[in-house]
Amino acid sequence: MQVYIPLIREFAGRLIMMHSAIADSLGLHATDIRAVRLLREEPLTAGALGEGVGLTGAATTALIDRLEKAGYVVRERETLDRRKVTVSVAPEKLREVDAAYGGMTAKMTELLSTYTAAEFAAVVDFIERTTQALTAETARLTAKAPLPGAVKSQGLRHGSPANSA
Repeated sequence: MQVYIPLIREFAGRLIMMHSAIADSLGLHATDIRAVRLLREEPLTAGALGEGVGLTGAATTALIDRLEKAGYVVRERETLDRRKVTVSVAPEKLREVDAAYGGMTAKMTELLSTYTAAEFAAVVDFIERTTQALTAETARLTAKAPLPGAVKSQGLRHGSPANSA
């Protein structure tokens, strides 16, 4: 664990920096990239997209507005229930995002080709299990479950007194 914890912290930080750099290169926010990559799998409702990227309803609307204006997504209203909106990614913009990740994809393909099948299976297992742990911990934290030993906010929101005049 003495090696693992600092190593995984460095990995996580570098991963965030890489995604941010790619977003910047495309004129997007890091959250925009997360949304586009999530939509690559299938069109989602606005609510499901917001859940997937961890945003409130209003922030999700702003995200979709921004991506729609930039041509990355298309909103489609359901025919039976016009209140329901499905968001899909524009294929040509998805190709741009994929191209921006091209250098990293090539480096990872080269790196992973150095592992035996058994080693690669261990890497896949570790990533899958780590993803499950991250998902569970994120769900716990977003459910507002306090961390063990956490101090209560005492009426402060965003660093300001809640009832300030």
